[in-house]
Amino acid sequence: MNGWMGRRLRVDLTESKAKVEKLSPEYLRKWVGGRGINSEVVYHETWQGMDPLDPRAPLCFGAGPCVGTFAPLSGRTTITARSPMTCSYLGNEIHGHGDSNMGGSFSSAMKYAGYDQLVIKGRAEKPVYIWIDDDKVEFRDASHLWGLKIKEATKMILEELGDPDIRVTMIGPAGENLVKFASVANAFSSSGGRTGMGCVMGAKNLKAIAIRGSNPVTLADPEAFAKQAWDLREKVHNSPAAQRRRLEGSMDLFDAGNSIGINAYKNCSVGYMEGIEEIYGGVQWAEKFLFRRKACWGCPVSCGRYTYIKEGKWAGVSCGGPEMESVCNLGPRIGTEDVAGVNVLCCVANDLGIDTVSGGAAISWAMECFEKGDLSEKDTGGIPFEWGDIETSIKVLEMMAYREGFGDILAEGAIRAAEKLGVGAHFVGHCRGLDHISVDPRIALGFSLGYAMSTRGSDHLKNYSCLEFPGCAMSRKEQISEVFDPEMEKEFWKDFPNEMSEMKTKPQLCTWSEKNKCVADIVGCCCQAIGSWGGAGGWNDAYAPLFRLATGVDMPDEELFKAAERVVAIERAEWNREGSARQDDTHTDRFFDEPVVGGPHDGKKLDRSEWAKAQSEYYRLHNWDDAGFITPEKAKDLGLEEIIPDMEAGEKIYREWMEKRKK
Repeated sequence: MNGWMGRRLRVDLTESKAKVEKLSPEYLRKWVGGRGINSEVVYHETWQGMDPLDPRAPLCFGAGPCVGTFAPLSGRTTITARSPMTCSYLGNEIHGHGDSNMGGSFSSAMKYAGYDQLVIKGRAEKPVYIWIDDDKVEFRDASHLWGLKIKEATKMILEELGDPDIRVTMIGPAGENLVKFASVANAFSSSGGRTGMGCVMGAKNLKAIAIRGSNPVTLADPEAFAKQAWDLREKVHNSPAAQRRRLEGSMDLFDAGNSIGINAYKNCSVGYMEGIEEIYGGVQWAEKFLFRRKACWGCPVSCGRYTYIKEGKWAGVSCGGPEMESVCNLGPRIGTEDVAGVNVLCCVANDLGIDTVSGGAAISWAMECFEKGDLSEKDTGGIPFEWGDIETSIKVLEMMAYREGFGDILAEGAIRAAEKLGVGAHFVGHCRGLDHISVDPRIALGFSLGYAMSTRGSDHLKNYSCLEFPGCAMSRKEQISEVFDPEMEKEFWKDFPNEMSEMKTKPQLCTWSEKNKCVADIVGCCCQAIGSWGGAGGWNDAYAPLFRLATGVDMPDEELFKAAERVVAIERAEWNREGSARQDDTHTDRFFDEPVVGGPHDGKKLDRSEWAKAQSEYYRLHNWDDAGFITPEKAKDLGLEEIIPDMEAGEKIYREWMEKRKK
């Protein structure tokens, strides 16, 4: 094949066996790659009510057809499994789709070893790591690595195998101890943080995967592909957005976010942090802490960071990262202005293998509970939680990772901690159990709807919700012309800037952009090339031509877009078969009942009636029913007839639950 390797590697940890499975051209045309083939496997090889940590449940690492080529930003790896972190209003043990997407270079090495996907099942008797060298697969003892943090364990594996160019992905102590929001990392600090994929890996007694390959990725039209890729690289490289991101990293978003007043502060109890761009702004951060830049595979932007703290209390600390969401959720979210200390927090979390968003959410939740009198030192084993306390936060991250004392409770995630302790559920900002990122959902309503409709729980990276405001280093005019045609421009942007806090166009924005984003995920490229962040234009300008030139598959734009819609649907179906639909496509009461405090949007809150209308419109645009279930007609249209019985069973669960609530 061209573009694809045409093979998946299936690993059985229980039996210490591996086998290669060939992937047909028809299968790859239907699911494309990366997120697509992962989501297909996870849906069809799990079932309603299955425990995410069941040894029979698959854990998938997927690469797209553009991975391992000269395509710009083609270094993404999708990791997919049922999520131990997410849940439903039906109950905290109702789980659904989970995935995470990491940069670095692991997926390229996977392609060179000859595989589009790794599918891992079973549970090893003792800790192991998998060593893949082209067709050779070994199961190696990892007992000496168990308990080690990510940087140290990665170095030890590279030394054992004797080649610094081997790519290693692994978990830290958090994954080993089944922290619900444990992450997976490669290249020391490129993390797949969300939905607890590290927890799934730890449940399989799998510390790491090391991989090396020598197979070329062949291209259908190498000359035309090279020209298209080079032109796109130059376009991205020279765009104002990429130039700013190269300088500031993703910290450039603090400036844009604060200018329109959307950054959450103190666990969303306050909607605005005064002067955040001066404290956390990208230029200021780079001047103080940037050691050097870091690029993922094939990236002309180099938005990654290496941090070195030169002076002060934390002088001498160095590590990979951080990025904006890590800083925001371990910085403003816990109410601190100590940027150096926040860098240290991010370093600690990454090395322990903790998702910085959910880790920061758990700590900030405890801090607000302390402030409101719902928790005391008696409840926390003598730990005082006060806004801005870096030292205590570092200690608590360690306690979470090793499940010690009060950290054991927080390691379950904020929503489960609130349930266990019987306090503070109102203070947990989440959708389907996954904590919100840094944008307050009462203000930016595209983000708000995107959080709730994401197939993996609260999330901003399953769609382009940021298109609703003048974002990320491009002027409004440039941003519109790069992404929208004139008719879409009229629809989305009239009456701006009030449009950001008006729901009217958000269902259309959300449904269109989630499929747009999925195209990047299935071909294996970074979303930062598209739209407001990278200057490469829309998906059809950037990735569709490269996909066709790489694979030789004459798939029209519309068919590629429909493949993305199919992937979104199969992920939605994983929730639907559990009975999760309209009741979970929403926010907690706090965001409807409590207005924003401070800043330019003081007093704003979500409107329940407006929200219900947006839900219905979103479902209508997808051709789902008004409860949010995929209809038989839509399933057939997408070639997913096999999910129809599951949808009927899930809707029965939903209707029974609704009847009980009425009583």
